[in-house]
Amino acid sequence: MRHDKIVTSFFFVLASLTLHVGSPTTQAVEPARLITYQHEGQTFYALSLMPEVAKPQTDASAIVVLFDTSASQQGAYRAAAMQSLESLLEGLRPNDRVELLAVDLGVKPMTEAPAAADSLELVAAVEELEQQIPLGSTDLAGALQAAAERLQATDAGQRTVVYIGDGMSIANLLDTAELSQVVGKLRDARVSVTSFAIGPKLDTQLLAVLANQTGGNLYIQDTMIWQDEAAGISDQRAQAENMRNAQNAGKQLAEWTSATVLWPEQVQFASELGKTYPATMIPLRSDRDSIVLGVTNDQLPESVSINIRTGGAAGSTELAWVVRPEASQDDHAFLVEILAAAKADEGLSLPTLGSVGLLGTARLVGARMDQLAKLAERAVATGDHEAAQRIAQAVLDADPGNAQARTVQFAVEHAGPADHLGGALVVDPPAPAAAPAAAPTLAPVEGDISLVQQPAGQVVPGTVVNEPAPILGSGLLSQMTGQVVGGGEFLDQVEQERRVFVDMLRKEIQNTLIDARALMTTHPQVAIQDMKLALESVQRVADLDASRRAELVSKLRSALKEAHYQASLKDELDRQREEELAASQAQKLINERLTRRIEREKQLMSRFNALTDERRYSEAEEVAQIVEEIDPNGVTPRVATHWVRFKRHEYLMAAARSARYQGTWDALYQVELSHIPFPDVPPIIYPEADVWQELTTRRERWKSVDVSARSKAEESIQAALRETLKTPLNYEAEPLNIVLEAIADEYNIPIVFDKAALDEVAISAESEVSIVLRNVSLKSALNLMLKEPGLEELTYVIDDEVLLITTEEKANETLKNKVYPVADLVLPVTTPQLIGGAGGGGGGQGGGGGGGGLFNVADDIEADAASKQPQP
Repeated sequence: MRHDKIVTSFFFVLASLTLHVGSPTTQAVEPARLITYQHEGQTFYALSLMPEVAKPQTDASAIVVLFDTSASQQGAYRAAAMQSLESLLEGLRPNDRVELLAVDLGVKPMTEAPAAADSLELVAAVEELEQQIPLGSTDLAGALQAAAERLQATDAGQRTVVYIGDGMSIANLLDTAELSQVVGKLRDARVSVTSFAIGPKLDTQLLAVLANQTGGNLYIQDTMIWQDEAAGISDQRAQAENMRNAQNAGKQLAEWTSATVLWPEQVQFASELGKTYPATMIPLRSDRDSIVLGVTNDQLPESVSINIRTGGAAGSTELAWVVRPEASQDDHAFLVEILAAAKADEGLSLPTLGSVGLLGTARLVGARMDQLAKLAERAVATGDHEAAQRIAQAVLDADPGNAQARTVQFAVEHAGPADHLGGALVVDPPAPAAAPAAAPTLAPVEGDISLVQQPAGQVVPGTVVNEPAPILGSGLLSQMTGQVVGGGEFLDQVEQERRVFVDMLRKEIQNTLIDARALMTTHPQVAIQDMKLALESVQRVADLDASRRAELVSKLRSALKEAHYQASLKDELDRQREEELAASQAQKLINERLTRRIEREKQLMSRFNALTDERRYSEAEEVAQIVEEIDPNGVTPRVATHWVRFKRHEYLMAAARSARYQGTWDALYQVELSHIPFPDVPPIIYPEADVWQELTTRRERWKSVDVSARSKAEESIQAALRETLKTPLNYEAEPLNIVLEAIADEYNIPIVFDKAALDEVAISAESEVSIVLRNVSLKSALNLMLKEPGLEELTYVIDDEVLLITTEEKANETLKNKVYPVADLVLPVTTPQLIGGAGGGGGGQGGGGGGGGLFNVADDIEADAASKQPQP
């Protein structure tokens, strides 16, 4: 197994690492701490920095909540996420301003603008979000960029994105380049990302990286509680426990939004610290420490100084630490693995959220090393000493105190040549007896195995030993070390060892198959991986006869087929279970919507009945139409609409009949009154026509009254305008001002130009005019003159005792108040009653009035009848 694969793999199993990040801790954190580990002449270190901030630097934050509405957020996960959102909003400060966005393939704003957490707008937004059905996948990169743009437009000193979801950006997988772009945009806008990871599958690595790079935090859901009748856990109890955990998460998220985030502007590390990761200094938080990793070839001094100038809500802040490096310890060997992975992207993907995250990383590296140590033991058991040595060395580099790796390394180092695979038995023929060699006897060296025991004083040249002995347990090694076997006994021993090895290998494969079948139904992929490793081991064993190998391979392949079938069956069952869960949730939402619709319909129908009882039929019909919009296929709203229309028509007809009966009676009563005769005493005497003419003439002057007071100058101008031209006007292409000056001199009236008004319409007083007139009034002459081409927009008014030449628009602004008699418009005109011997005529006229309008029926019968009860 390659070393780089070992290092990289632990970043993809982050649940155990970040699970502790979401748990609040009361342990005091030192302002600065520097742990070290020396390896191969280099010093690997982890630096913990904690800014000392007394209290939050601002009492208001701009917050954008990204709520995941993808298809994975269903059932209990969706309910818990909604509960955490409500708890978050309840825990925010009064001055905080919040925007709510729904996130899946796109971003859907739930609020139009930032609002207070307890505002009606945000309450309505949460209700609308609750009605949205989870569908599609998530584009987390687009959502974060949209949130950064919204927050950058605000002037708040503290800006935070709170993400609630599983972090699975399936719609837009973030590679290193795009992740760097998103993080850069968030850092430029000074936006921290805090997340609540909740869902059936979580990408906690991505959420931890975003929190680490932006000065945020990460809370991972507690284990979901499910209904278990055997354990005495009811569905109601499970839901209550999940809601309680989600509520705690929301409170923690609200508390994190008020923490101070300091953004590094200038960083000065001691030169002895060498290369640091992440390459760009991460933001610092007031509620947790920040981790900087590094490696250097220099010896660290007794004390190291760090100076950072940061910016935040309260402006620039100078931070300084002096820290003493701790002595190198083997427990810190995990730093080698973490830094090896960090070099690939300059520390961009480091998920070390504070000291708690670093400790979780160390535990994860240790667990991975234990797994590799087991692989090394298996390699020794199969005789692959070279692979076992490489794996054991890699484990010891990351975990020098690993006892399993040391045991494997000791076994490999003390294995003789016959313990290695891949060689063949080669024995050169002995030398002729005539040429004896006078060489000393070679005693067997510890750890070596000789094929032939040499006679005294003889050496067999060319003897090469490379026979496989794949079983390398500690007991067998102690038995084999230093043994010398000769003659045919060696072949018997080799055959015995082969039989023992085959039996052990068969039992190991049998145990592997038993364990795999036990895991097939629940964890088929793990079973497949174990059997693939076992199959590879069987195929790599050199000293195994073909029949045995074929038998073991056949068993393993048959079991692999069964495991693949079980895996596909489990995937199908999981898919069906998820579909059933989604269908159940969808049905539940449909039932809830139906219940709400029925309840609303009941309320509206109660309102409808009340309006009908009050005879407010038009309003009742409007309510019935609303009910019909809610339930377009329902019988009740359709019947209600037609019934209220019928009731309104019946009521109006009853009112109309009542009014008709009353009007007819009144009209006939007037007819009867007109039949009453009366004498012509005293007689009515009408004056002569001349008298009426004189009265009309005298009233002429009162037709209109101008209430504005006119001066004598204005009256003289008015009189001059009514005069007939004294001399004919005969001008050809003369300037207008020259013509008007001549008229002013002749009639002795002042004529003035309104220069400002003429400038607005771009007409000059020197505009040429051609006119020939006689035997008309001066008023008509001026009107005709000002209708010449180019002068159509001009007119004249009498104002301030002068004749002002201005525009029509300005003239309309000069208003005068006049009074007109309107008595005939206000007082009704009554028909004079006939007298004298016209009694019969009056009766006839009264009878004609019965159809001609001598009595009135109200135009709005419904309004008139509202105060009357219909007559039966």
